[in-house]
Amino acid sequence: MKNQSIPHEIIHPKKNLDVYFELFDDESSFVSTHWHNSMEIIYITSGNLNVKIGDEIIALHDDDIILINSRVVHSTHSPHGNTAILIQIPSGFMRHYMPNAENYYFDFDIQNLDERYQTKLTQVKKVLRDMEFLEIANPEAGNLRFTSLLFELLFQLYHNFRITLGSRQKQESRSSLERLDPVLAYTSANYNRPISIAEISDYAKLQPQYFCRIFKQHMGQTYLEYLNEIRLTYIYKDLIHTNLPLYEILEKHGFQNYKLFRKIFRQRFQCTPGELRQETRNPKNPSTSH
Repeated sequence: MKNQSIPHEIIHPKKNLDVYFELFDDESSFVSTHWHNSMEIIYITSGNLNVKIGDEIIALHDDDIILINSRVVHSTHSPHGNTAILIQIPSGFMRHYMPNAENYYFDFDIQNLDERYQTKLTQVKKVLRDMEFLEIANPEAGNLRFTSLLFELLFQLYHNFRITLGSRQKQESRSSLERLDPVLAYTSANYNRPISIAEISDYAKLQPQYFCRIFKQHMGQTYLEYLNEIRLTYIYKDLIHTNLPLYEILEKHGFQNYKLFRKIFRQRFQCTPGELRQETRNPKNPSTSH
C-alpha cells in the first residue's frame, strides 16, 4: 500500500492505541519488499492488489482479505488501483492482551469455501467495515467504539484463525530478521545514492560473502535487487504523481544505470515508464505529489 514505502515500518498510534488503521483510495502503487513488527490485515473493498510472499503471488480482488504475520517479508503491487481497509497490530500489543500470543501465528485461507469458515471471515470483514464507518463518521468518543471493535477482532483471530507454532518456528520468528534491522534502516536512509556490497557488509560487520548469503536467505532476494526495488517504489510513485521527466526521477532516487533500470522496470511491471504514466494519469490532478 502507498503508505508503506520503507522496509521496516514505524507504526503510528491510532486514537491513543498502538495500532495503525488506514483507509486507502489508491489509483496505483508498488511497495518494495518490506516487513514490520506487526500483524497486518488488508481488506480489499474494490479493485485489486497483488501481494508477493516468498515466491507466491496472491491476487486479491473485491471483498478479498489477507493476513500477513509479523516479520513476514512481502511486497505489494496494485496495477489498476483499489480501495482498501488496512490495520496493523504490533506484536507487543498482541502479547499484552492475547494469551500466549508468542506461541501462535494467524492465517486467513481465502480459498477455503467451507460455509462455516466463510462465515467466520465475514465476521472479521464486518468488524473492519464498522471500523471504516467510525473513521468516516468520526462520532464523539468514537475511540471507545473503535477500542471495542479492536478487541472483538483480536477475540475472533484467537478463536477462529490461530495456528500453533512449533518450537523451531518460534525461535525463527523471534530472530530471523533481527540481525538485518540495522541494514534495512541504513538502506532506507541512503537508498538514493550508490551503496556497494563492501560498504553495506562493513556496516553490518560481516564478511561480504556471508552477508550476501544471509541477506538472500532472510529477504528472498540479493541485496542489490532489494536496493533497486526500494528505488522502484519511489520512482513508481513519482511517475504517477508528478510531471518530472524520467531522467530527473532516476537521478533523484539514485538509479544511475538507465539501461538496467529499463530492464528491471519492464520485468517487474510488464510496461515502460511512459506506458505506466499514460495508463494511470489522473486528468483531474495530473501534477500532485503525495
